[in-house]
Amino acid sequence: MLPRTLRAMRLAAVAALVALAAGACRADVAVDIAVAEDGSGVVRAEVVLDAEATEGLRDLGLEATLPLSDLAQAGWEVDRPDVSPSGETTIGASKAFGDAAQLTEVMEDLTGADGVFQDFRLVRLQSFGRVDYTLDGVIDPTGGFDAFGDDELDTALGRSLSAIAVSYEASEEDVAFTLTASLPGEFQEEGSTGSISTIETGAEGRWSTDLAGNRVDVALQTARRSTAAQVLRGVAVVAAVLAALVLFAQILRVFGARRRQLQEERARATRQAARRAAASGSTSAGAATVAGSPSTGSSSSSESADGDGSDAATVDDDGAERFRVVALDGPGVLYKEGDDIRQLLVPFARERGSTATADDVADKARLLSLGRLTPADFWKAIGVDGDPNELDSAYLATHQLSSGVVRYLRGLRSREVRAACVTNDSAAWAMKLRSSHSLDGLIDPWVVSGSVGVRKPDAPLFEVLRRVTGEAPSAILVIDDDLDNLDAARDLGFATRWFTRDGERDEARGHEIMRGFDAFAPTDTGEISGPEERSSDE
Repeated sequence: MLPRTLRAMRLAAVAALVALAAGACRADVAVDIAVAEDGSGVVRAEVVLDAEATEGLRDLGLEATLPLSDLAQAGWEVDRPDVSPSGETTIGASKAFGDAAQLTEVMEDLTGADGVFQDFRLVRLQSFGRVDYTLDGVIDPTGGFDAFGDDELDTALGRSLSAIAVSYEASEEDVAFTLTASLPGEFQEEGSTGSISTIETGAEGRWSTDLAGNRVDVALQTARRSTAAQVLRGVAVVAAVLAALVLFAQILRVFGARRRQLQEERARATRQAARRAAASGSTSAGAATVAGSPSTGSSSSSESADGDGSDAATVDDDGAERFRVVALDGPGVLYKEGDDIRQLLVPFARERGSTATADDVADKARLLSLGRLTPADFWKAIGVDGDPNELDSAYLATHQLSSGVVRYLRGLRSREVRAACVTNDSAAWAMKLRSSHSLDGLIDPWVVSGSVGVRKPDAPLFEVLRRVTGEAPSAILVIDDDLDNLDAARDLGFATRWFTRDGERDEARGHEIMRGFDAFAPTDTGEISGPEERSSDE
């Protein structure tokens, strides 16, 4: 019997190829990926063997090894092998995935990480009124028959698959691969490949090759828009304008009433002074003198107030620039702690009984931020027991917003400058943090490595930022506390600022320095400006 280390439909594909090699007949491998609106879905795989291939399995004594219990133990729902009247055998199995990150693992089940189906990744990005879906991967048949084998399989068969194929004069052209994928929403032509068609639930792509063919790049992009959300956004804008008009009218009434009160007080003081002057026999001179005093004093007071207001509003405009989007990093910028793994996560894990080293915690946290571990898997991997949701909440409660960041974000919004967040983090943790700190209305979009499957400073994460904002890199300011991330962003054409409390100019690698949100705020003209870095002796 074939070793149980062979995973899922990889076992079925091996059986098909052995049968093909034995009988010089035909086998078809079909894979279907169906994605739901929430990013979950199902992968369905089928191997169809013609009558001669089926007989070849029997000749090699492999008919008992068709994947039934082995596949079920690997989490697949397996159909019983179906033999048609013409002698064709269909081997089918399905496996669900709970989110976009799990699709990669399911696809690796098919032929192994280095097999025919490689580097499959699903990205789901949600912004107000819109959800974008991107599926990409590679069908690479260039490894030939041996792409499905390994040492244990060679031992089980007595020789390699390619050796069997040569001895039976099998042709790689007779092994065909077809991939079909469906995503919700409207098809987005830019960046998509293959044969695309519209279906009831969204868009469907189709890609085909055979074992003797060339590498095929798989890419499909769709977008789903919510009309109700767009209407609500319009209603919110109108409501905000009306509220501003009402507030302005109230301010005018208050100032008007105050001005009338001051005028009445001055007039009353003038009349009283005139009466006192008349009683002393110097009506004209006294009235003139006293009448002028309140006016002079009021003028002096007003000038002083105006001067104070002007001083308070003064902003250093050196290096002022205008951007359409400001993209903030998470830990170290949006949140206080820059090294949240060492400063927060490791101490938290220690308090909860973990004996994992700091490096082990950091390694598992990296996998979490790439979407390759769920939070529940992460806590288990570092030896922390308890309810995963409670652990998440307790750990995330240790994160604090940076001083002045909320006021800064409101300032951006009032000037119609979009605030975004591009961060290396777990998708689930990032969502809980922004909810607990009420940031959803202030930051949109959120580009999180755990949803995309790559981390900064890798370029794809910045490319996602460009796509979801729809702006050119030159119109986007990236603020980060990591210089490597900033170097990568600058190389792609983004404007950059290094967020640091005590970093020196000669350490900045040419990036402008930003000391904090209190010292760097949007001006009343709509420009995002702030003091440039100055030397310590200034």
